[in-house]
Amino acid sequence: MKMFKYIYPAIPLLFFLLISGCCNCSKSIDDKNYVRGTITVVGNSPFVNLAIRTDDNNIYVLQTSKELKEELWKKQGAYYFVKFEDILEEDGLTKLIVEKVIPLVKEAK
Repeated sequence: MKMFKYIYPAIPLLFFLLISGCCNCSKSIDDKNYVRGTITVVGNSPFVNLAIRTDDNNIYVLQTSKELKEELWKKQGAYYFVKFEDILEEDGLTKLIVEKVIPLVKEAK
């Protein structure tokens, strides 16, 4: 009986350690390498750049392949998930090196 006196208090602790050790709580290493927002253009002609305006009103210029740029140019105003490889700072603009894009349906708030 004395053994149960020590085991019962340890069960919740063991359960917590087991769950926290096995669960990554839907976070992955790549969570910081994506943004969601509306496709837009910034700049003045002839220096117009394709960009994304995030929900928190940040603007990032998108550096993509020619094919993807042509596709996104037609999708201005659409809501997209953009996964990027790297961030560059050039000429006062923050540029994302785009890996892939996925169209999303923006939920009404």
